[in-house]
Amino acid sequence: MIRFSLDEIKKSKVSSELNFINRGIERESLRVDSSGKISQTPHPLGLGSALTNPYITTDFSEALLELVTPTFNSASECLKFLSDLHIFVNQNLEGESLWPLSMPCFIDSEDDIPIGNYGISNQGMMKTVYRRGLSNRYGSMMQAIAGIHYNFSFSDKFLQIFADINSVDLKKFKNEVYLGIARNFRRYGWLYLLLFGSSPIANKSFAENRSHNMDDLNTEDFFKPYATSLRMGDLGYISHAQDSLNISYNSIDQYTLDLKNALKTPYKDYKKLGEFRDNQRIQLNDSIIQIENEYYSTIRPKRVCPTGERPINVLNNEGIDYLELRCIDLNPKAFVGISEEQIYFLDLLILFCLLSDSPDITESESNELFKTHKTIVNEGRSSEASITTLKGKIGIREEAVRILDGMQDIAEFMSKEVSQGDSKWTDTLSNQKEVINSIDKSLSGSLLEEIQTNDMTLQEYGMKMSLLHKEHMDSLATDDEYFFTTTSQDSLEAAKKIEESNQENFEDYLKDFLNKIS
Repeated sequence: MIRFSLDEIKKSKVSSELNFINRGIERESLRVDSSGKISQTPHPLGLGSALTNPYITTDFSEALLELVTPTFNSASECLKFLSDLHIFVNQNLEGESLWPLSMPCFIDSEDDIPIGNYGISNQGMMKTVYRRGLSNRYGSMMQAIAGIHYNFSFSDKFLQIFADINSVDLKKFKNEVYLGIARNFRRYGWLYLLLFGSSPIANKSFAENRSHNMDDLNTEDFFKPYATSLRMGDLGYISHAQDSLNISYNSIDQYTLDLKNALKTPYKDYKKLGEFRDNQRIQLNDSIIQIENEYYSTIRPKRVCPTGERPINVLNNEGIDYLELRCIDLNPKAFVGISEEQIYFLDLLILFCLLSDSPDITESESNELFKTHKTIVNEGRSSEASITTLKGKIGIREEAVRILDGMQDIAEFMSKEVSQGDSKWTDTLSNQKEVINSIDKSLSGSLLEEIQTNDMTLQEYGMKMSLLHKEHMDSLATDDEYFFTTTSQDSLEAAKKIEESNQENFEDYLKDFLNKIS
């Protein structure tokens, strides 16, 4: 098992390489009309093709925008690109705004959630049918939830030096390093949800016809008094079919084998659902997961996958290249959905995961980690709540303080030796220690307090923040408007060319794609 330490990083004289951490953000957000209802209009033409625009696409719904940045070494530059992207999108929304919360606005019926349309090409139909499958398996309401994915990797130079020290080839070394971080993120990632989870409330329309044990906050909303992130709990991204998967992060071979089994194993309820209804394909297949993206987890090892290829094959053959963190609720206070401080805290947490022992996760520990996750999302802010770690049962606040104290040396090292005296690392850690001492200052606690104090509903709060963000973006300009406009126009041409090219029968195309798993 590979282990890093701050002393080893200092001795190797590659501290400066930590200035070249690669960061990318994918932000989802519902488009809503002026009355606060989910948009019923097609993806705006000015934003280009959702199939081929590399920066602006849609997630599940035609109304669920997904804004994607390239990778940057600087957190501020990454956020600058994301801000410019939002400004451009705002300029192309006619009478609409972006919903600022992870939990959706009031939605009268699942029929009001239009599934994403990607055109008539085989590539486009694959994406649409996959989403039909999600709708039929989990319901469209669950898929209207929005969040942020944070993509993180170290520079290859940083990793190569340590691979040489350990006499391991780079590909194998990267696999071990990133899986070690992923295992520890399963152990410690709950701390991020405790501090920055911001979905303790849900509109009652979201829970319609679903069993739950939430309390009434008001006539329109449900909540849990000490919840942090309902989005990440039983009300949010859940799949009973995936409950028994327990996909292993102990090695790349185990991870891809477990994922392959999920992709190949039929699930009785999905088999019963069938692949066609009224001569229309309603899911890609009847497996536990249709494709790799359907696997729900707080963190996933990733590699950029060429169009038409299978991510599982690329990962197995070429190795892990970055980590995708999927546990980030939209921060309703930030018009781009995330703050710079959150990014630096995520980086510190990842570095803590890198520098801490990361033994293999046994089945019994994995079961405890699922329980921990459930406890945090449902009652994380309760002073009486506790979790069970490898060292035994412990109060949430006590364990949070222990982890934050363990991050102190890392924050000081990053501030002094990497960032040459920039205090942003130590500042964010100090701020989060204050939050733990007064947990109602967390994003979930402050959101709940603001709504209760002002006697508002979640819908009223969401519209207030949505319009404030729109007003703010209306006052901003971007130097990249020409770039985004050109990219959007080019994407329309690219999508048209794909549709005009010789397309084989979709069923043959799908069969070939599904059979590509090696």
